[in-house]
Amino acid sequence: MKLETKLAICTPLRTPFAQIAKGLGAYPAHHLGKIVAESIIQKSGIKKEEIDGIVVGEGFPSSPNPARVIANLIGLRDEIPSITLSNNCVSGLEAISEAARRIILGEGEVFLVIGEESQTDMPFIVKNARLNKKTGSLEKLNKLLPDNLPEGVELRDTLEDGLDDGESSYGMQVTAEILAQNYELSREITDKIAFESFKRTYDASMAGRYEPFIIPVKDQEGNILKIDEAVELRKGLVENPSRMGRAMLLFDNPQSKFEDFKKKYGKDLKKTHGPTVSIFNASPRSDGAAGVIITTVEKAKALGLKIEGLLSGWRMKGVHPNLMGLGQAVATEGLLEDLQLKLEDMDYVEIHEAYAATAVAAMEQLKMDTGWDWEKRFDEKKINPNGGSIAIGHPFGATGVRLVNNAIMDLQEDPKANTVLLTACAHGGIAGSMLIERYKN
Repeated sequence: MKLETKLAICTPLRTPFAQIAKGLGAYPAHHLGKIVAESIIQKSGIKKEEIDGIVVGEGFPSSPNPARVIANLIGLRDEIPSITLSNNCVSGLEAISEAARRIILGEGEVFLVIGEESQTDMPFIVKNARLNKKTGSLEKLNKLLPDNLPEGVELRDTLEDGLDDGESSYGMQVTAEILAQNYELSREITDKIAFESFKRTYDASMAGRYEPFIIPVKDQEGNILKIDEAVELRKGLVENPSRMGRAMLLFDNPQSKFEDFKKKYGKDLKKTHGPTVSIFNASPRSDGAAGVIITTVEKAKALGLKIEGLLSGWRMKGVHPNLMGLGQAVATEGLLEDLQLKLEDMDYVEIHEAYAATAVAAMEQLKMDTGWDWEKRFDEKKINPNGGSIAIGHPFGATGVRLVNNAIMDLQEDPKANTVLLTACAHGGIAGSMLIERYKN
């Protein structure tokens, strides 16, 4: 969708993203969202009565309508609409789009948008099981329970169930390996993308470039988490790149052989050349939240809000569920067609790295369709210049808003840049793309 009147993006903020069951594990998703919402209100100087609605994106909502819960917790007006959208990993992009639609339709002028997720909070059977080492996995939990469950009754891990739908699609890690095989992606290229994600995120974090966007949050021990937790945990990897090649492969290890993978998923494989997807070239399981204010330019000026960028358009499109990742290519092509622009017109691209393979396959498809030289642009640090989801983390509903924050970061760091295209894929084959432009007063 092309916006005839571009909308203002103000006050991009987020929590640090933490590893599952670690630094932010004690916070339910809506409490992380509450932290972001309160921080945005405080930093922007906006009055609560000036907010016309709140939209929350959360892949697997932790409570009935978390948007309303957050609105109530922070004291927004009772009469404003509060809506939660769930579209897996593009829930954050959908939340921003929904806020924009409501503004366009005249249902309000100022919307608070939050993307959030606590993968820690996604239950097995017993809530908070992940926080206890004795029940930190389904296997451990099973050992503590009787073996005589009635037929048809089983323990389920909602996080694992959330990575496929149990009906028509495979787990996301499987779709990543399918794309790696079908697009003949070597482990070397996927490891290169992943390593650069770690290094760029680490360098940006150590240089303090993320500091204006991240809200310090206390972890479970009372320590202040100021940067993304995975960044600190992967310092050794950044210092020793050879560790990338020693990471365990997901589909070729003592418990799982690649030949078995080929047999099980052969109908979706056009060709095979060897396993590529590893624990280091995949995004980690994460907790976190991110947010922005979406409003009109005129209203932002009237309220004294700093306009950090303009939302110029978006497009949501899908592909077959088992080719998840390629949606980023078709959504991007759809958006560029709407806007009558080309990838070469983009100063930067922010692409979600669910897995290195899903990002690279999408860029390969864009290269085949448009001639876009993504390798050159990547080496020039015009794609994910400050790292991506593999290093930062991927709390499902928060990632789309985090990508917008990174787009603003790109514009701030490069005064010559005017356009940033961002794109993300989601389980089920859905994907979204957005164009963020520099605001010129």
